Amino acid sequence: MQEIYIITGRTGAGKSTLCKKLAEFLEYPLLSFANMGKDFANKNGFKRIRECHLAMELSEFKTRMADHILSIIEDELTRHEKVIIDGLYIDTVVFKLKEKYNCKLIYLNTDDEIRYQRVAERLAISIEQAQEENKIKERLKDEVGIRELIKTADYILDGNLSIEEIFNNCCNIIKES
Repeated sequence: MQEIYIITGRTGAGKSTLCKKLAEFLEYPLLSFANMGKDFANKNGFKRIRECHLAMELSEFKTRMADHILSIIEDELTRHEKVIIDGLYIDTVVFKLKEKYNCKLIYLNTDDEIRYQRVAERLAISIEQAQEENKIKERLKDEVGIRELIKTADYILDGNLSIEEIFNNCCNIIKES
């Protein structure tokens, strides 16, 4: 049976680091919300997701982007039985995937201070700049449904732990599911 493991969480939670490590270890293909979103933006004449988001009504943006992302995921599932998705935030996409596939949503819950520090280090900016960058990204995530996903997550992992501990906890979830 086809399996999808979605790792979601707030900006700087550690999703990408975890997903890359999981995909390599488990030898599963990795799809990234950021890459799928950039592809969607490019196909609509924009360089970034946020530009595309600002140019469309929210319902149109969410519907069209959801269709685009579902198409990419379903195409990947024609080639692979198991897929890891880094950072999917559109609630309607996750709900549709759960109806059709064995789909597990894992929420990486990480304290704000840790998230801001990670973003600051990744982008080589100040904590204050990281907080501002975070506000921009989180507004989009909130508008497309991350709050609903957090409430309905199958598993919640402590993102404040070391990457090794988070990785081991996530591997245990995948083995048990």
